Amino acid sequence: MCLADHEVRHLCHHPLLFRDLVVFVAQLQRKLLDIHTLLDYIKFVHLLLKTPPSHPPHANDNWMGCFTKSMEVCKALYFAGVPVWLVHSEAYISPTMNIVHSV
Repeated sequence: MCLADHEVRHLCHHPLLFRDLVVFVAQLQRKLLDIHTLLDYIKFVHLLLKTPPSHPPHANDNWMGCFTKSMEVCKALYFAGVPVWLVHSEAYISPTMNIVHSV
């Protein structure tokens, strides 16, 4: 929250052109989204990564998810309920893997 407060104080003490104001507002929004994401990670994902359930929970539709090339990261995030996309050559994908849609 200190970072967001810094951005707001910076806006209050400097005369700005409109385009500069747009840039500062965008930076503030980005920092607030970073904070929100970190809090969501700590609240939901971190606990599931430390003690993974025996079966994966339903993926959160509000999260963007991630792309990864690592099978270990893919499995950990899948069991934490994070939407995840495994980027791999088709030759290296196990025949027992559940593939919803190949791109």
